[in-house]
Amino acid sequence: GLLLAAIFGALLVFFRTELHEEVRRTVIGRDAAALQPAARQQVAAAEARAGSGRLVAADLPAAVLPSAQQEGMLAVAVFDRDGNLVRAIPDTLLFAELPVTDYFVLLQGGPISRFHAGFPLDRYFRGAGAGATAPVLEVLLPLQSQAGGPVAGFAQYYLDARALEAELAAIAGRLRRQTAVTFGAAAALLALVLGAAHWGLVRAQRAVAERNERLARAGFELTLAAKASALGQITSHLIHGLQGSVAGLRSAVRGDRVDAVQAARHAEAMEALIAEVVGLLGDVRTGAVFELRGEELADVIRHRASAIVAAQAVALRVTSRLPRGVENHRGSLLCLIASNLVQNAALARPGGRVDVDLREEDGDLILTVADDGPGLPEAIRARLFEPGVTGRAGGTGLGLAISRLLARQIDGDLELVNTGPLGTVFRATVPRGGRAQPVRQVGLAEA
Repeated sequence: GLLLAAIFGALLVFFRTELHEEVRRTVIGRDAAALQPAARQQVAAAEARAGSGRLVAADLPAAVLPSAQQEGMLAVAVFDRDGNLVRAIPDTLLFAELPVTDYFVLLQGGPISRFHAGFPLDRYFRGAGAGATAPVLEVLLPLQSQAGGPVAGFAQYYLDARALEAELAAIAGRLRRQTAVTFGAAAALLALVLGAAHWGLVRAQRAVAERNERLARAGFELTLAAKASALGQITSHLIHGLQGSVAGLRSAVRGDRVDAVQAARHAEAMEALIAEVVGLLGDVRTGAVFELRGEELADVIRHRASAIVAAQAVALRVTSRLPRGVENHRGSLLCLIASNLVQNAALARPGGRVDVDLREEDGDLILTVADDGPGLPEAIRARLFEPGVTGRAGGTGLGLAISRLLARQIDGDLELVNTGPLGTVFRATVPRGGRAQPVRQVGLAEA
């Protein structure tokens, strides 16, 4: 805004100066424009009286004298065609000469006007006080009877210019006031425009800040919702896993018969499941980040499935072909998904075989669980991952639904690849994702 005001002010001063000079020249030349026609008329009348059609130097003062008698005229000097002084009126005029530069301009027929704000009267007029000055207008005219006619001589007029000085001062004052008013109005308009723009920007910034705050709050709430959802699904997995162990423990101690080995196995499975879920919930709460190797994930899956595998006499094979480690949160949820799928496969066909494979494909973690069971009924395949849908007698229908939700918590998914008389294959695909911070290699026991 200051720069625009400075530029506008400079342009305004420049144009005001140009206008002032133009008006000043016009006003100063006004008396010359009025005297020239009168001088031409007087020269023509003098030529007519002379009868010869051409004035000599001695006739020039008489021709100029009428114009020298007007009000405000201080003095007149008459020069012949060669620029020599013929006569000065009044006689008190001490000094009169025709400068060479003026002489050639006058020969072309043009008048000359000069305003002297402090004309030295004591140098030009006898009897003037020492150092006396006054505003004087000097007018030089060629003496000719008509425009373009022969020049008979030249006249130099000195006029009292006090009225002209006052007029020039008034014009300059008006121009200054108009310039100030124009600049003030423009500055006010500029300030108004810039103020409105600033106000608009402040409002826009405030709106953006409020929107960012709402987005941050929404992000925080979504994070809380995601964490709550993850906690709920992990807790659901715990409850689902405990159902089987509690049922097995109740069966082992039913009536008077107590199968201590089976009861201990189920109790150990319950303890391991609870410890696993508590540890995973602790990682979610604290945001701890570390890395698990593929072999460690395979060991975790074998350990968690050992009870159900032993109880159902199932042959379990777990293979890891991961070329690099997996972030602990993703790895733990993959192990939970694998545990649910292995448990379902073992219960579907006791004495059968279950193969678990971990690999990486196109930057994604792939978990595949395959069994040699009888396959899933055709009627439930379309709704397989809905809660309550199960193809096994006594099943809750929650295992697959929880497993898919767990996979989606880490931006993955769980799908049925195929099922039939030769067995069933499930596949979980999970993107690796970025690390939240540099991690270190740790062992399973330390994790």
